[in-house]
Amino acid sequence: MRAWGYGLTLLTLAMLAGTSAVSEAAEAAEADDAYPAPQPNASPITDHFALSAIYFLGHVSTTGYVNPSNGFTGTYFSAEHDLGVTDQVYQPRIEIMFRLEERGRLRVDFFDLRRNGDVFADRNIQYGNVTFLAGDQVQSSLSWRQMDLTYTYSFLRNERFELGAGVGLSLIEAEALAQIPATPNRSDLSAATPFGTIALDGTWAISRFWSLNARAQYLDLSTGSIVGALGEYHADVQYRWRRNVAFGIGYDRFLADLTVRDHNPSGLFDLMIRGPQAFVRVSF
Repeated sequence: MRAWGYGLTLLTLAMLAGTSAVSEAAEAAEADDAYPAPQPNASPITDHFALSAIYFLGHVSTTGYVNPSNGFTGTYFSAEHDLGVTDQVYQPRIEIMFRLEERGRLRVDFFDLRRNGDVFADRNIQYGNVTFLAGDQVQSSLSWRQMDLTYTYSFLRNERFELGAGVGLSLIEAEALAQIPATPNRSDLSAATPFGTIALDGTWAISRFWSLNARAQYLDLSTGSIVGALGEYHADVQYRWRRNVAFGIGYDRFLADLTVRDHNPSGLFDLMIRGPQAFVRVSF
């Protein structure tokens, strides 16, 4: 009987110990739930998706010439001066970023530049097969629409730095119209083409709230009688106001050069767009 009493006492102590261990484990789990593991600081390096609403305050320069079909050389012109189109581009833009796995990033950009001009020519201009004489009223329309798809792979990535390299594809549609109203004197040139670039993209998370971001894309391509170059350079500073919202200011410079020989039409076209921008970036 005494042995049974000892056994019952030991069993009771074991049950009490088990109950205490279960209670301590539950309290520890509750403590873990109340104080979850800290998350890394939110930054462009940790974002999986981002949508940027941008307002761009740019300056545009458009120069070139369009040769007539008789083999002569067209007049070198400035679209802003000779055709009367504006040299300013104040407009909203959209940019989207997708992170693919941990090191891949896909950026999608949209740009739509449309300008109209109405001016009296102050000199003779040979524009393709049309001659505008000094004093003629010249109405013009220039448009440049572009969508960019850029993929980069980050060969360097940690909590503070990310640097990637990759390729970009630009889908471009352009049109240039110049005419003397109420006459048959009219020249309408248009083209649509894809163009590839080599891309670099980097981020420096300076602190919990601030980051510096920069990227560059460029390619100079020659195929027989056609020579083209496309480049874009961008830098910005972002302030992380909330985990999923950032504000930023930046600067963007874009250039496109095209020279066409032994074609109809042939000529030269140079476009440069540059200026500051402000944006709001929503991400997670």
